[in-house]
Amino acid sequence: MLSDAEIVEAFFEAIYRLDFDAAVEFFTEDASYHDLPVPTDPAVGKEAIRRKLDFMIAGGVTSMDYEIRNILGGGDTVLVERTETWHFPSGVTPTLRVMCTIELNDDKIVAWREYWNGEELMSQMPPEFFQGVEHALGESEVGGGAMPQ
Repeated sequence: MLSDAEIVEAFFEAIYRLDFDAAVEFFTEDASYHDLPVPTDPAVGKEAIRRKLDFMIAGGVTSMDYEIRNILGGGDTVLVERTETWHFPSGVTPTLRVMCTIELNDDKIVAWREYWNGEELMSQMPPEFFQGVEHALGESEVGGGAMPQ
C-alpha cells in the first residue's frame, strides 16, 4: 500500500507528463481543485477538474519539468513545495514556485489547493499562452460554458 505522500508523488508524475486522464483518477468523484491566485471558484468533480487542467494544453504547453523540493504527509494531508517549468513551442520556459495542500480519504484526493504568485507566472508567459487560452475560452462560450472552474 502506498503512503499518502507516494500517492501525491504519483499524481504529480501524471500531471507533469500531461496525462490528465491518469491524473483525474487520483480524485474522488466530488473532489475539489482550487488555484487560489485565480479569481474563480474551485473546480468540483472529476470532469470539472479535467477541464481546468486542459487549459494548460490550450495555452500551448508542450511539456513540463518539475522538482519536488519538500513533501510532508501527516494524517490525511500532504503539503508539497515544488517548482515547475512550462515549455512552449516558442522556446519560452517560465518557471513557477508552488506550494500546495492535498487532502486524501481512502487513498483518493478529496481536495487540492494551489498557492503561487500569479504575477510571477503571468509575467513570464509568452503571447501564445494567452492566445491559446482566449481561443479555448471562446470555444467554451460557443459550447455554452465559461472558463472551467
